[in-house]
Amino acid sequence: MSVIKLFEPGVNSNNRRLIRPVTPAINGQAQRHRPASLRRRGLAAVCLLVFSGTCAADTLTDQLTAFMQRQFSTPPVSLAVVVKTPAKQRPDCEAPQFSLPSRNRTWGNISIAMVCDTQKRYLQAEVEVTGRYLVAARPIAGSQTLSADDIAWQTGRLDLLSSLPLTDKLWATGSVAERAIGSGQPLTAAMLRRPWLIKMGQPVQVSAQGEGFAIQNTGKAMNNAAVNDPLQVRMDSGQIVNGRLMPDGSVHVML
Repeated sequence: MSVIKLFEPGVNSNNRRLIRPVTPAINGQAQRHRPASLRRRGLAAVCLLVFSGTCAADTLTDQLTAFMQRQFSTPPVSLAVVVKTPAKQRPDCEAPQFSLPSRNRTWGNISIAMVCDTQKRYLQAEVEVTGRYLVAARPIAGSQTLSADDIAWQTGRLDLLSSLPLTDKLWATGSVAERAIGSGQPLTAAMLRRPWLIKMGQPVQVSAQGEGFAIQNTGKAMNNAAVNDPLQVRMDSGQIVNGRLMPDGSVHVML
């Protein structure tokens, strides 16, 4: 039996390589190969499934991001939501309703209530927020009254701070430091207080209003107070009332 040698076209005759012959059919049955069109359709189905899950996750993230942005009176520089609850534990609907069980925290690791029709779940999410906040522009001594030069703006990750920083420069200016504050340290409400407008033992004018009447009398302050602070007053009659200090130094009592 003669052997036929096949050579690749274009290959130099001095460096010829033998091409394997095609394996013939065995017992009349040809080798079975899955058609390329079926493989492509299967791959497309897998891609569509993965893509659909990704779209659903992206939609929920977008919805949560929009919800969290509405929790800030001043829009943050940037906000990103990472949903930690597994996809199989999340309700699925087009228009979910969200709410925060506690308004004390709007960033970091938080729980968000999600309602879909009659289903309610609590999603665990991490909210990363970048915003502008106030810091000490230079070292501040305890009992020092802050001027505008003592305060500076800084932009950074709010969720990485241990306490809620101040963002109202008008409130911080003129406040009194409760303790020493280092340069660059974020300013918080616990570090500062408004200057005392009324001090303990000082005489004050007290006004009380009700339906169809108004009363004015005098008494003595029983504690120090800044504007809008609560203030206890011992009236000249000996009665003790609770009120709120007004900008003009009078005390308003709600009856």
